Amino acid sequence: MTPSVLIISEKHHLHLEGVKVQLEKRGGFRNVAVFAFLEGREAFGRKLNSLLGDSRHLAVVTFEENPAGILEQFEQWYREAVLPEAEVRPIFGLLETPSFIRALSTTVRQQFDPEHPPEEPPVPQPDKIEEESFRIIDEVLSGYGFDEEWHQVVRRAVHAAADFEVADRMDHHVGAIDAAMRAIRNGANIIVDVQMVESGISKPLTGKFKTEIRCFVGDEDVASLAKTEGVTRSTVAMRKAVPYLSGSIVVVGNAPTALFEVLRLIRKEGVRPALVVGVPVGFVGAAESKELLSRQDTIPWITTHGPKGGSTVAVAIVNALLRIADGSAINPRS
Repeated sequence: MTPSVLIISEKHHLHLEGVKVQLEKRGGFRNVAVFAFLEGREAFGRKLNSLLGDSRHLAVVTFEENPAGILEQFEQWYREAVLPEAEVRPIFGLLETPSFIRALSTTVRQQFDPEHPPEEPPVPQPDKIEEESFRIIDEVLSGYGFDEEWHQVVRRAVHAAADFEVADRMDHHVGAIDAAMRAIRNGANIIVDVQMVESGISKPLTGKFKTEIRCFVGDEDVASLAKTEGVTRSTVAMRKAVPYLSGSIVVVGNAPTALFEVLRLIRKEGVRPALVVGVPVGFVGAAESKELLSRQDTIPWITTHGPKGGSTVAVAIVNALLRIADGSAINPRS
């Protein structure tokens, strides 16, 4: 069961309401409340009764400089109030860094994991492993408020990366999903930057839509021309793909230079793919290429802001889009 969360402080702090909202929207917690002890014991009882009515697991969080004092006050008031029995865990000492909502969410959940797991934990059946993984992901993403189709895309990217931060970094053009559906159902080419992306895309689904996956980065002429011109093979590969780019889905999961070149072709040469999935990974050029992608509105796009991404994330996004087009990802949280 997902625990309830009570954020406590001595006085009112407006920013704690923001923490509450973020725990609900980004942490996936259904029942979060903020309480300042200046509100008094009657308000304390009402708030606790409401929280414990939803879950008998309660995380009590404070960011006060003297956590021991305020947690002691909580314990005293809790003992003296007539409240349902509950498992209460204090959480303190977390700094409000840019990623602290994710850290706080993880810490809250970990507080209610079994303290002494069995020596030989049961191994789920193979067909249940993915099901349980997606159940966990859906629980966390439930507070994000994504529409169903975008939820399907994000959940599979999170699953591929085993990293909930991907959900915070993912972004898309308002017309991206519709553009993808039209392109896939019309049998559009899928142009990819590396063979790892090519090998990971579902062949049964692309076969159903008669979609061709094209990757030129390993071609001998591409390698030769790249050496002659002093540019990357990824750049030359995208130039070689020009005859196939119109109406296609371009997928870049590894090379920022491939994404830079696609954007140049769009801007300078009037190339018009249907959709660009740009999620290259790395510390040199990746974040910048994705920022440029998200700033243009000529072509619909899907991306991850910052350095994170990669071929596995790119594959997960494309396979999610294929499943949506096929109808196998229409059922909520499937």
